[in-house]
Amino acid sequence: MKWRLGIVILLVACASAPEPTATPHPLPTAQVVIVSPTPQPSPSATSLPTSTETPTALPSPTLTTVPQPTPDAEALQRRVRLPILMYHYVEPWPTEADELRKGLTVTPEDFAAQMRYLHEQGYVTVSLYDLVYALALGQPLPPQALVLTFDDGYRKLIEYAVPAMEQYGYRGTVFVITELMDKNLEQYLTWAQAEALYAQGWKIEPHTKTHDNLAGRDRDFQLYQILGSAQTIAAHIGTSPRFLAYPAGKYDELSIQLSQETGLWGAVTVDFGRAHTVADLYTLKRVRVNGRGTLLEFITAVDGDKQ
Repeated sequence: MKWRLGIVILLVACASAPEPTATPHPLPTAQVVIVSPTPQPSPSATSLPTSTETPTALPSPTLTTVPQPTPDAEALQRRVRLPILMYHYVEPWPTEADELRKGLTVTPEDFAAQMRYLHEQGYVTVSLYDLVYALALGQPLPPQALVLTFDDGYRKLIEYAVPAMEQYGYRGTVFVITELMDKNLEQYLTWAQAEALYAQGWKIEPHTKTHDNLAGRDRDFQLYQILGSAQTIAAHIGTSPRFLAYPAGKYDELSIQLSQETGLWGAVTVDFGRAHTVADLYTLKRVRVNGRGTLLEFITAVDGDKQ
């Protein structure tokens, strides 16, 4: 009977104990940790890992803290012109490519001509982080500044886009689809390649986990896609990313809300535009580069408001 009485006492004690409260672990919203790697040479197709190389450990980084800027009193009145160019594939057109694929694919020859034009006009590349500081605090940007973004994170970026950019000191932002990289699909960057790009000054940001449309989906699905992809990138590059590219440009109010809640500083769309405000940080407009377009059409898309 004594052991039965002991069990009863134990059960009563467990039932009366308060349930533990789960502690949420959102991404930090007040600051972002940026990895400043050991100085390395400019990126090149030969210095970046190939798909067949065994990944090696990156040099131990030096961690510095860059806070998210708090908008000053004049932030709402600022309007910053900064073309954010949007690329997908930079590679030769595949055999029997349809019109959609041709439109998404800028050939290496055309891409090289575009980079040469930008250099001749005095353009320099900055990041979306620089845009936030310019809008929030009035931090000056170079007179001829732009952002080069690459959606989806295709592997041939290493072979064709990087060499064409490096000769001018250009760096870009790659919006990656993390689950496709986790599967090591041949078409997409490896994590070793993404880590090497980041170490050499590029930005690696989320394009969600699976590239499914966010608009109209429930909170759990959108949170999984947005936060999950950001956490995967952070695990690889050592810092929490701060910008999202909405898959196919589709988003809703919940997408914006969750982007803010998870500590992102902003998000880009596929809508056309060259000017930005603080109010538009989660619906940033870009300049789509059409693979079927001419150099003159590219120039008009970038500089049309100056002509």
